[in-house]
Amino acid sequence: LDAIAAMAARRVGKFKPRELSSMGWAFATAGHAAPALLDAIAAEVAPRVGELDAQTLASTAWVFAKAGHAAPALFDVIAAETAPRVGEFNAQGLANIAWSFAATNTLSSAALMGVFGHDFGRRCDQLAEIYSEDEMSQLHQWWLWYALERGQAAGLPSFDLLQRCRLIFSETSARQSQLQRQVGRTLASLELRPREEVLTDEGYSLDYVVEWRGQQVAIEVDGPSHFLGRKPNGATMLKRRQLRHLGWHLVPIPYWEWNELANAHTKEVAKNRKLDTPGAVMTLPERRS
Repeated sequence: LDAIAAMAARRVGKFKPRELSSMGWAFATAGHAAPALLDAIAAEVAPRVGELDAQTLASTAWVFAKAGHAAPALFDVIAAETAPRVGEFNAQGLANIAWSFAATNTLSSAALMGVFGHDFGRRCDQLAEIYSEDEMSQLHQWWLWYALERGQAAGLPSFDLLQRCRLIFSETSARQSQLQRQVGRTLASLELRPREEVLTDEGYSLDYVVEWRGQQVAIEVDGPSHFLGRKPNGATMLKRRQLRHLGWHLVPIPYWEWNELANAHTKEVAKNRKLDTPGAVMTLPERRS
């Protein structure tokens, strides 16, 4: 895939914007990092976004958000193109465009006041009976960004729809992985009394919560699906950012760090360090990666 990405990055001018969007989608859904290709796609598509239909416009934004790849100039023109065309988006496209701006934390006035004005809220309500559960979860994370992170109130969907989105989001739970169970057992062996799958008021589920030096600390065990290579993907970056904004002290445990600790005989290392940190598992509360 690296060779394909390198070749495609040199030839982006030979593709139509829709084809470039599809190419980026393929890499994003495969979980394969291709930063040079995405930079080339952004530069090529930005002046040509008017050629995209509404759904491809949304999927283009989603590609960059999913990859956690910053493209502020592209998002500015996507915002300007989206604002007058909100009524053209179907449920999936509307949820994708909202989630993409939230995940990338796009701050331009065009995004906040243009895309997400009263027309956006009305269009959300028009499609209220069509959204899938995934799309409703996306809208909830958008609301957390728009209303709580950015402090905006104009153009919100109805209270009923927002409540339904929160409920669906809070009921969505991933199966506990073997890696997560290993971390939980280690936390328990260190007498940290971990609480698992703790639900926040905003609907996020935390893998574990422990008390450390008088603080409530959230521990997130992140497996390979949370990364592109060793870089957090957009969904992981969004969750981490929002939890910290909501006041949580957050300690992520990437899978490769845990594996390295396991290979180094975690229990012996923990004993030697006398729990000045929670053993060899993590550093609290200093760690903020």
